[in-house]
Amino acid sequence: MRHLTTVQGSFHGRLVAARLGAEGVLVELRGVSDGPYPLQGAVEVFVSEDQLDLAREILLADAVDAAVDADRIELDYGSHPSSQRDPVAREALAEEFTDSELPGPRPHRQGDRLEAAVALALVVALIIVGIVVVAVR
Repeated sequence: MRHLTTVQGSFHGRLVAARLGAEGVLVELRGVSDGPYPLQGAVEVFVSEDQLDLAREILLADAVDAAVDADRIELDYGSHPSSQRDPVAREALAEEFTDSELPGPRPHRQGDRLEAAVALALVVALIIVGIVVVAVR
């Protein structure tokens, strides 16, 4: 096994392992990666030597896609400072969408707060159940 990268936290390590595993790359995580809670700390990602180049290409392609998508999202929602001042960028974006599809800030819905409250209540309930189960044992 050869060292591919080091990430922070067991969640990020498992995320990288899942992404590479989806492409058929066998992954081994070393460091703070075990346990029921996502702990922060260095997690080293290892792959077999014959799959090292493929794993590097996958991670590089994902990083490029994420950077391009991040720029596009900023332009789509008009939060990028240059898109508000630059009429050429706004016009290029307008050509890509019809008037009815032109992106803008998403309006707030009444149910957004209710959905967030329900999700928060569910998380709190799960934590309480976990504490009770551990205390009973």
